[in-house]
Amino acid sequence: MGGVRAAFQLVAAALLVAGCQTTERAPLEPASLAVTNVTVIDPESRRVLPAHSVYIRGDRIVAVRPSAGPQGYAAERTIDGTGQYLIPGLMDMHVHLFLPQPAPATLNLLFANGVTGIREMSGDCWALAGGTKGCIGEYRALQNALRSGETPGPDIVAIAGTMVMGPANVKLPDGVPPIVVPGTPDQGRELARHLHGRGVDIVKTHDSVPHNVFVALIEEARRLGLEVSGHVPFGAGSLGAATLGYRSIEHARDLLYDCSRYGAEFRRTNGDFVERKPGSARPPNLVRLARTVDEYDPALCASFLAQLSATGVYHTPTHVTREMEARAGDAAYRSDPARRYILAPRAADWEKDLTSTAALPAEEIRQLGRFYRHGLLITGLAHRAGLPIMAGTDANDTMIVPGFSLHREMGLLREAGLSPMDVLRAATSVPAAYLRKSDRYGGIAAGKEADLVLLGADPLKDVANMRQVRAVVANGRLYDRAALDALLADVERMAARPAL
Repeated sequence: MGGVRAAFQLVAAALLVAGCQTTERAPLEPASLAVTNVTVIDPESRRVLPAHSVYIRGDRIVAVRPSAGPQGYAAERTIDGTGQYLIPGLMDMHVHLFLPQPAPATLNLLFANGVTGIREMSGDCWALAGGTKGCIGEYRALQNALRSGETPGPDIVAIAGTMVMGPANVKLPDGVPPIVVPGTPDQGRELARHLHGRGVDIVKTHDSVPHNVFVALIEEARRLGLEVSGHVPFGAGSLGAATLGYRSIEHARDLLYDCSRYGAEFRRTNGDFVERKPGSARPPNLVRLARTVDEYDPALCASFLAQLSATGVYHTPTHVTREMEARAGDAAYRSDPARRYILAPRAADWEKDLTSTAALPAEEIRQLGRFYRHGLLITGLAHRAGLPIMAGTDANDTMIVPGFSLHREMGLLREAGLSPMDVLRAATSVPAAYLRKSDRYGGIAAGKEADLVLLGADPLKDVANMRQVRAVVANGRLYDRAALDALLADVERMAARPAL
């Protein structure tokens, strides 16, 4: 019996070996691009995944898996990410392309710095006032060219119309319809319908819109499914605007007023002015700056920020714009080497603005510095209170070099007290949530759009490491460092040409 049993075992083993030899492996899934053995930093989930591989097919991520295990994909092109870090593409949520000025000058700078998405905050002309250039059609055409890959650069994820101002700030030329600067609720509603028809994504308000007009405008805009964001009208205040459905508060100003005992007086005085009440006047700038900071009330601020955070509004502080006002006379600041990328006409405008700001009285400049630094404090408090903070720069405003300025803004958010992960989230997953497109943007996971940045150093150790861009993937298309440097060189050549 022992011999029979042994023979049977030999036959069974032979059959098993034969079976293994004839079984075919499952075919590998195709991928267009793979980044292997890289540290993946996913801000949406806050996870850090060392030694992982990310597979891309077309414009989507199809898999994120440990590099040591079975992969299941065959990539047409592979990048070895050993010792490097992969993050989602960055977003600058307050940009001005200023079409019809040359778009590549801005797009190249943004892209070379790892920016794959921008929110354009002034993307239409006032056609009602005779505007024919820089209109919404040009922005939509550029948006399509960027998405198709015809033009390299970041996607334009949302487009705001030209800023809506109140009649106290603007005198209209003869023949221009009054709804351009609405002074009545009916005009506010009519303007909302007009802007909806223009096809903008966002109605951007100025602080000078009278309160009753603002209420009518935002109610009509919400009925039409149109977002309203921008500069908070004086009569509403941040909390009032957010309660009405305001989506995003721009710049480090309004929250400072609302955290100050001076805020109520400031808004009332300015509200009277924009409603053109007899004898009303706006306070001097020096008074505004000094009293806002001097009368800061921590208890008032804590209560206000708790209520504001509960509304769901977002905040884009653009600290770099306040920094310009505070440091306009600083020689080291003005000698920023990135200025070599700014085209001559804009460079001349910047120089005028810097010179006039630096010539302000010494006390006003000192107060501008205090206001700027106080803004960092308030942003830190707002973040800790739960207010979603988005990274934005006012790109192309004075000294705001596109792309480079986003890295400076992220450094200032770190100074404000955000952790490195939260700074990264402010430029990725928080904007994605604001856009209501977290299924597409803001993280690194299967199904997300393949908008990625490969970094040479760990951004969670130092946010300045986000400047170490080794490659950008946008819509699944790879741009290595050589391609990004070529984009920068093109802009530098454009800037060196004499203005026509």
